[in-house]
Amino acid sequence: MSLATNTTSRSAWRRIIDTPLINALAAPHGIGRYLEVINPMWSLDKTRIPARVSAIRAETDDTVSIELSPNGEWTHFLPGQFVQVYIEIDGRLHSRSYSLSNSAYHQKPRITVKAHEDGFVSKYINSELRVGDRISISPAAGDFVLPADIPAALLFIAAGSGITPMMAMLETLFEHGHSGAITLLYYSRNSADCIFRKRLEELAQRHENFSLLLVYSSAPSQQALHGHFNQHHLLNALSTNNGLADHTGSISLPLTYVCGPAALIDQVSVEFELLSQGDKLHSERFKPANRALNTDDISGSIAFRQSQFAIENDGSTLLEQAESAGLSPQSGCRMGICHTCTCLKTSGTVRNINSGEISRGEEHIRLCISQAVGDVTLSL
Repeated sequence: MSLATNTTSRSAWRRIIDTPLINALAAPHGIGRYLEVINPMWSLDKTRIPARVSAIRAETDDTVSIELSPNGEWTHFLPGQFVQVYIEIDGRLHSRSYSLSNSAYHQKPRITVKAHEDGFVSKYINSELRVGDRISISPAAGDFVLPADIPAALLFIAAGSGITPMMAMLETLFEHGHSGAITLLYYSRNSADCIFRKRLEELAQRHENFSLLLVYSSAPSQQALHGHFNQHHLLNALSTNNGLADHTGSISLPLTYVCGPAALIDQVSVEFELLSQGDKLHSERFKPANRALNTDDISGSIAFRQSQFAIENDGSTLLEQAESAGLSPQSGCRMGICHTCTCLKTSGTVRNINSGEISRGEEHIRLCISQAVGDVTLSL
């Protein structure tokens, strides 16, 4: 089955007013700057799109879904993609990445945010954000998406807030009328912490081709599956849905999506590699994998050219060092996915902490995953 989601284009008045001639007449700032002064929602900015909070729904005690009403610069998204959220707190602009969690057929995008213990922005969204508040979002991005041609069998594996992109995929598939076999293996601490539990159970009751396996790490012993992902859980997920089993054999697994903590993704990846099925697995991490920073060659200094000062290199990421120095570079996911923190390095050598790759000379780098190796100069 081919999946085609709705797309919308900019309104006629936006296309007419945002032309080179109109912007030239409104020089030096362009027409968009004047429209923002009259009404921020009239902004023509295509990178930071203003959006009103139109609805807030509590999913668990520490998780909320935020429905947004962006202006006409918002067009569409693919299920599984994320947006960069820009939100002002106490006069300072903060940026974070959140997956969209509703069907791609809906005009109003939705993000679902879990308040993490060390999450300043996620806590604010859960406790302080109100209907009517204005934030900004980027266009949707990311390649953790369904293929254009949907296969006959799909397996989703998620834990915690990793369910959010899966929810967008599931709702889109069912609204599209997909009839192929779908199984979701979803891990939570307990039923109270299970995000979208009631909605998922409703979908399982309504769609015979959808099998739902909820696994709780603190579940009572009578639960069929409990604890953390293992090979037994994978085999159980494959055998639960007859339609799924029909498309799997001893050496063939269905197209699988996994999202959640690094420990879950690492374990699922191990199982798929053992079965020589790594090409069937698509993953997205909500937190960077635990990687120890290499401190063997810490030396030199970090120079900030525009700010005209330098600091001693302490071995942490360049984003962390810039922030510790009092600078406020743009940032988002902090794991190298969204590219929001991309910055020009004019000289020096850095190490990519994800891949270990060393690069030298002038180049654009992602500050959040770059570690200085000796003297480095940034354009900040």
